Amino acid sequence: MPTPAWKAASELAEGYLTLNPVSLKKYQGHELDALQKEIEKLSRDLRGQIIPQEEAEAVALKHRKLLRLSQATSVIQGWRSRMRI
Repeated sequence: MPTPAWKAASELAEGYLTLNPVSLKKYQGHELDALQKEIEKLSRDLRGQIIPQEEAEAVALKHRKLLRLSQATSVIQGWRSRMRI
């Protein structure tokens, strides 16, 4: 894996990195496991954050990060089912 799994998950949440079938070709099975585990851990941490409803910008940012992580999980699961990893 070119970058550590925790860093890749963080970059996914921030929107600096996107996953697609072409970018997933460079990952091996155990690297995808580590990445998916870090994505799940980061998602739990984000869901645990309590943000006051008055801070609409912060709430929107939290939801965008969760959406990006959810989409990354879907792409990984689709890749795994297609490649049977």
